[in-house]
Amino acid sequence: MANTKELTGITREKLNAFRGKMKKFGVEVPEGDDVEIKAPFGVKMHAKYDEAAETLTLKIRDKPMFVPESQIWSIVEGGTA
Repeated sequence: MANTKELTGITREKLNAFRGKMKKFGVEVPEGDDVEIKAPFGVKMHAKYDEAAETLTLKIRDKPMFVPESQIWSIVEGGTA
């Protein structure tokens, strides 16, 4: 599985909803369009939002071996649903 995903069709409103949904998983997505995310269990990600293109690019920067990428992406997809 790739350590980078680009989500399309993400409006500013959807990005703000994503931040709220991620909080429910214990993930704090800081304000801003180019941010570092620190999630539970030592997962670190980089998020970059391009409002004009309506894309959100997420990259897993670091994670423990016992946390599969598929689990991380499952949580991300739940936040964008």
